[in-house]
Amino acid sequence: MSLVTQEPLEIAPQLAALVNEFQLPKPLGFGQAMAPIMATMDYCDGVWSDLSLKKYEPLSLDPACKSLHYGQLIFEGMKAFRLVDGRVALFRPELNSRRFNASARRMAMPELPEELFMQAVMSLSYHLRHAVPKGDGESLYLRPLMLATDVGLSLKPASTYKFLVIASPSGAYFASGKVTALIERHDCRAAPGGTGAFKVAGNYGSSIRADIKATSLKCQQTLWLDAVEKSYVEEFSGMNFFAVIDGELWTPPLSDSILGGVTRDSVIKLAEGLGVKVHEQPIHIDDLISAIKAGQCRELFACGTAAVISPVHALAERDGTLHELTNLKTEESLSLALRRELVAVQTGAKLTAGDWVKPVSQMPC
Repeated sequence: MSLVTQEPLEIAPQLAALVNEFQLPKPLGFGQAMAPIMATMDYCDGVWSDLSLKKYEPLSLDPACKSLHYGQLIFEGMKAFRLVDGRVALFRPELNSRRFNASARRMAMPELPEELFMQAVMSLSYHLRHAVPKGDGESLYLRPLMLATDVGLSLKPASTYKFLVIASPSGAYFASGKVTALIERHDCRAAPGGTGAFKVAGNYGSSIRADIKATSLKCQQTLWLDAVEKSYVEEFSGMNFFAVIDGELWTPPLSDSILGGVTRDSVIKLAEGLGVKVHEQPIHIDDLISAIKAGQCRELFACGTAAVISPVHALAERDGTLHELTNLKTEESLSLALRRELVAVQTGAKLTAGDWVKPVSQMPC
């Protein structure tokens, strides 16, 4: 495990006092309580300003700000974890930086040098290291984001932008142990050539209507199909999709309508390390349902930064039909085995061949 090379930013005494006074909420919830400081910098005239740490507080935006009208707003989701030795570390943050810049390019926004991105997330994690919870499945959730700040209603790229990193001590994304997903056969999340492969705010706003319907049917998640044929599995509203069929792992191949998740990539590599055959191939929803009914598909799970790995015990239709999976014993579950592997890596209990875990300080805290 290598230490992130950038030195953390210095923190003003009044900000340090805010951090010292901060108390972890009980219960933690997910993304509800915000840490008292944030990282920020601005882009103007083709140059990024100095990165700084400031008090967490509301932004002041003009009503004609372009991000409010034309959606030039991107973000990332990542976590700072408590290691078994007491230190705090980031998990594969360079992949978040690269995906952030891919999103920026797609939305005609300025790229952020990787060293600045890394210094922002590392500095915030370092100064909030005592606010990283210690319980199973808990972490400090980090949300880097960038938004256009130009004022004007003309439809063209902005020339000024604000970059922020905010943080929230968080627990498990799904409070319930069992997750049912509604198959969305009407709306689509993302279309070929669109922004589905990027962390663009509008991708998630457009999923809310389907999620409301899912909630009304007592489902915790929505499973999206492709936009063209409405036949092929793509992903959940904020997580990638995996199925275990005949003991092998299946997931849709990445495309311009499926987000390439850091957790997805990690799961594939960990599965291959366990000797599990992985298929990145299109999955027809009818074939998937048939495999569930025949007992060939014994597990489905969602994976992502927020959800980690969350088993899905049933798929639902709008008419109330349930496609339930056979209950497995814990020792038979591949998804739980992969979750144990992933958490062991994220907490430093197990080393990987890659340099995935990057401590933000050398000392326990």
